[in-house]
Amino acid sequence: MKNIITSILVILSFISCENTEDLTTQVQQSISKELPQNNLRQLGLETEIIKLELVKREGNEFEGILTTNEVRKKGSKYYNSSDTSDNNFLFEYDVYVISDGKNFEYKIGNKRVVN
Repeated sequence: MKNIITSILVILSFISCENTEDLTTQVQQSISKELPQNNLRQLGLETEIIKLELVKREGNEFEGILTTNEVRKKGSKYYNSSDTSDNNFLFEYDVYVISDGKNFEYKIGNKRVVN
């Protein structure tokens, strides 16, 4: 499932990005439009984007961590009525971004549960 989400969420956006803070805001807004809908449709997860933190690697490359709160929707195939966690999980995703200062492209990588 992680690979399906990763493949689907490579998006090219045409928004001006002047610095890392602006880029982070714009990437998070773009992810917020895609990830919750994809998780709900594919996995039955209601997803709230908590934060995105990006750092510049080199040149026009950035990487970071996206933190989400995800709740298994009652009635989905992943819902577990006997789960003591209330089917509510905190996740982190690896995020990779390339920006030329005007446009950016991001890719969501591995997903892991935060303890």
